[in-house]
Amino acid sequence: MVVFLTATVYWPGLRGPLIFDDIQNLLPITQWLESERGWLSVVFGNDSGMFGRPISMASFVFNVAVLGPEVWSLKLGNLLLHLINGSLVYLLFAALLSQRAMARAPLADNRWLPVLGAAIWLLHPLLASTVLYVVQRMAMLSALFILLAMLAYVQARLALTAGQYRKAWTLLALVPLCTVLAALSKENGVLAPALCAVIELCVFAPRAGIRRPWPSRLVIALGLLAPALIAVVLTAIQYPAITVGYANRPFTLIERLLTQPRVLWDYIGSLLMPHGPRLGLYHDDYPISHGLFDPASTALAIAGWLLALLLAWRWRRRIPGLLLGLSFFLVGHALESSVFPLLMYFEHRNYLPAIGVIWALLSLAAYCVERLRPHVDQATRIFSIAAIALVLALSVATAGRALVWQSQSTLLAQAQQYHPDSRWLRVALIQRAMSQTPPAIDDARDSADRLLASRDPSTHRLGGVLKLMMECAAIGNAPLDLVHATFAGDPKPIEPDLLVAFESLSEGLISQPCTGLVPRSAAEQFAAMLDRSTLSRRHHAIWRLRLKAAKLNLAAGRSDEALRQAQMAWADGAADAPVPLMITALLLQRGETAEAAAMLDKARVKVRADDVTGMRLVNQYREEIERRLP
Repeated sequence: MVVFLTATVYWPGLRGPLIFDDIQNLLPITQWLESERGWLSVVFGNDSGMFGRPISMASFVFNVAVLGPEVWSLKLGNLLLHLINGSLVYLLFAALLSQRAMARAPLADNRWLPVLGAAIWLLHPLLASTVLYVVQRMAMLSALFILLAMLAYVQARLALTAGQYRKAWTLLALVPLCTVLAALSKENGVLAPALCAVIELCVFAPRAGIRRPWPSRLVIALGLLAPALIAVVLTAIQYPAITVGYANRPFTLIERLLTQPRVLWDYIGSLLMPHGPRLGLYHDDYPISHGLFDPASTALAIAGWLLALLLAWRWRRRIPGLLLGLSFFLVGHALESSVFPLLMYFEHRNYLPAIGVIWALLSLAAYCVERLRPHVDQATRIFSIAAIALVLALSVATAGRALVWQSQSTLLAQAQQYHPDSRWLRVALIQRAMSQTPPAIDDARDSADRLLASRDPSTHRLGGVLKLMMECAAIGNAPLDLVHATFAGDPKPIEPDLLVAFESLSEGLISQPCTGLVPRSAAEQFAAMLDRSTLSRRHHAIWRLRLKAAKLNLAAGRSDEALRQAQMAWADGAADAPVPLMITALLLQRGETAEAAAMLDKARVKVRADDVTGMRLVNQYREEIERRLP
C-alpha cells in the first residue's frame, strides 16, 4: 500500500526537466547513443568524484537500454530505486526493533513502527529533490548499498551472538563488498563501516562484565575511530586534498566548519516541519558563518548539538533509539558536512541521514505511548490515527513537490518567492528569458542587475558576464562599465557557473563580434585578467580560460599570441587534450614540425581511445607530420 501510494504521489514529477548538472553528467550517455563512445567508456571513463562512480554510470546505461533515453524514463528509474530503498529501510527498522533499539516496550506493542518509519521516509517531501533530480541516482545507489551493508552487519552480529560463526563471517564479508559498491556509486559510500560501527555501539552494547566480540571491536576501530583520527590529523596538517579546493570557494575551511552546525539544524527543521514552498534546489543563498557570533546562531547551533548528544546519551536506556538516530544522522553527514570544500547546502545530502532522524522520532513516539498507556484510554489507537494522518499529510506535501517539479517554470516561480537572492536562480531565469522567441531581454536584464548589485565579487562578476552577453546579442555593443565589471580585478573564485559564462562569452564573440569587444580586445582582457589571478595556473578554470584566450587570438589573426596563450594553458601538462591538440596545430602552421610531433605525443596520452573527434585530429596531425618529416 505504501509503495503504491509513493509511486502515485511521485508520478506527476516524472515529466519534469533535467536540471543543474544533469546534462553534463548524462552527456556520455548521449555520446553513447550517437555511437561516439562505447558503453565501457561511459561506465569507466567518468571523472566525477574520486572513484569515477562507475556503478551509477552503469545504472544509467542499463536504464536507457531498457526504458529508453527520455528524461521521464531516467526519473522512473530513480523512483523504482527509491521504492527498493524504502523496502530496505523497513527491513533495517524491523531488525533494529527486534533488538529493542527503539524502545523497551514489548515488541508486539511496537510492531507498526517499522512500517510507519519506512512510510515517512518514502513519502517525506524533503527527499523529492533527490528522487526527481536525475543525477542524484548516485546518492540513491550509494544509500542502497549502505543499507545492504547495515542489514548484513545486523544479521552477522546476531549470528555471532548465537554462535553461528560460519554464517556470521559470510555476512560480515558482505559489509566491505557493499562498501566498495556504495563508494563506486558515490564517495559517501565509504561511510558504510562507520554506520555499522554506530549500530554496534548503540544496539549491541554488551552486559556489564562481558567484552564485545573482537570482530565487533575491529568494526568500531576501523569503521569509526581510525577514520575520525585520520580526518582530524589531515585537517590539522592542512592536507592538500582537503584544503586546495578552498582556493576556489567563496568561504574558508573555518567558515565551512562554523556554518555546517547551522545547516544540520536547518535539515532537522525541514525533516520535522517540512514547508513545501521553502524546499527545493536554490539554497546557494544560505548565509555563511564568519565567526562564532557572526551570526549569533552559530554558537547556539554548536551548543545545541552538544546538548542534544548529551541528552541522548543520558536517556540511552529509557529511549535507546534517540542516541542511535542522532548518531546515524551526524555520521551520515560526516563527509558532506565536514572539512571538504563542498558547497554549503543541498537537500539531497539528507537522503540517507534522514533515516536516523526518523528513527529518533519513532523512538520518542514509542516512549510516549509506553508512558501514556497506563493513563490514557486507547493511547495506541490515538497514536495510530495520528500516524495515519501524518503519512497522509506527507503524501499531500510530496504530491505538491512533484507537481512543482513538473516543469522548470514552476520550479523557478517558487524559488523566486522564497529564494530571490539565489545566484543559481538568477542564472536560470536569464537562460529562460534569453531562450524565448523573441528573447525577454528586459526580464533577463533585471536578473543580471540583481547579480551585479551583489556585494560578493564573484556574483558581481557573473552578472557582468551575463549582461555583457545579452547586450551584445540585443544591441551589438559592449558597454564599458560592463567590460570593467567582467574583467577587472582578481578573478577568484572562478566557480563553475562563472567559468561556463566566461566560455560562452568567448564563443559568442568569436561567432559574432561585438562593438567594443571584438576578438582581439576580448583576448587581451582575458589574458590580463588571468595574469592577475591568484589561482594556480594548473587550476582547470585557469587553463580552460587560457584556451579561450588562445582561440580569441586565433580568430583575430594573431597566431603567435594564440600559441603563447595555449602554451601557458599547457603549463605543467595539467590541461586536457584540446590544449595540446591546439598547440600541435599552431606549431604545424608555423612549420615547426619536430616540435609539433613532440607535442602530438603528449596530446595522444590525453586523448581517450573512444574520443572519436580527438582521435581523428591525432591521426590527421600525425599524417601531416609524416608527410613533412624526411
